[in-house]
Amino acid sequence: TYRSRKVYKILIGHTPCSPVFNWLWSSSNLGKHKFFFWLLLRDRLSTRNLLRRKNMVLDDYSCVLCNTGCEETSFHLFFECGFSQDCWSSIPIIWDTNLQPLDMVIKARTDFGSAIFREIFITASWVIWTTRNAIIFDHGQVNLSNWKRNFKEELGLVCTKAKPNRREAINSWRDSYI
Repeated sequence: TYRSRKVYKILIGHTPCSPVFNWLWSSSNLGKHKFFFWLLLRDRLSTRNLLRRKNMVLDDYSCVLCNTGCEETSFHLFFECGFSQDCWSSIPIIWDTNLQPLDMVIKARTDFGSAIFREIFITASWVIWTTRNAIIFDHGQVNLSNWKRNFKEELGLVCTKAKPNRREAINSWRDSYI
């Protein structure tokens, strides 16, 4: 009998997915957070560096969150930028930028010591991205207290989707750190 699944497997084949992919999609985050983070993992976020690689002409390719003049790459935006580092240290997640990106995440998760690391990590990254976009498109300001407020709101939305045991852990963590 005809089944689209069989045809798809014949035409495309079956490739095992990355454990990072499973790790991402099994989180309690909202769909928009997961999709954003998937783009981040694939280096497909429209950072200024990616726009330059796609031959888009901009007045400036430097990071809007810091005044160092560094080109806005995904790695710089989320890990090297002074504003991002302040955000991470406020929640507290410590990044060892001397490691490869995947090793950085594994070490940070181990050091964080909680099962809700991925929800916190994905949500914090999302809020850094939306803060950056607000500065570019809405003439917003770099402000750590606004970032914390937005992060707390987004975590509240994550809690609405999370299973009860995860919801309790996220709410407890949020109340103690934010």
